[in-house]
Amino acid sequence: MENRRLEVLRRLEAGEIDAEEALGLLRAEEPVEGEVITAAPAATERPTKRWRHFWLYPLAAAAGMLALGGLILALVVGTGAASGWLVCGWLPAGLGLLGLLFALWSRGARWLHVRVREKGGKRIAISFPVPLTLTAWALRIARPFVPQLKETGADELVLALRDSKRDEPLHVQVDEEDGEQVEVYIG
Repeated sequence: MENRRLEVLRRLEAGEIDAEEALGLLRAEEPVEGEVITAAPAATERPTKRWRHFWLYPLAAAAGMLALGGLILALVVGTGAASGWLVCGWLPAGLGLLGLLFALWSRGARWLHVRVREKGGKRIAISFPVPLTLTAWALRIARPFVPQLKETGADELVLALRDSKRDEPLHVQVDEEDGEQVEVYIG
């Protein structure tokens, strides 16, 4: 019975099942006397689930840009306008194509998500993919010129994060006593 419980907890940690399913599976087991099992609130879901499909936003924007460029090109060719107007269609089409390539790359890349909630309810959120190898390379290049980087080993930290398992993201959440909250997630 203990092995079954550990398996349910492992599946919950891996994101294969959510908290409610895990609770149902654990309740199906014979309860140990005096044991209390409660479901975790929905707000504490793993950030992995919340940000798993974040790469779809740049994909949608790039597809829209590509469609706009195609529409402009079709209108210019269809109306027989001067060929100089083709630039107006090729520019958004080219940017859309580059955006599609970026979005497909960002699907497998690690993302940096920073969320700041201030005491007054103001929220600041930023998310972008992080090329960890390029970041480590830039830190190594900058090390001789920035004295603070010489002793930090920041490039080794970035490379260790790159080489860590995809299932183990870096997630740091800091709650201040005055109600401010900072959440950093790289994964």
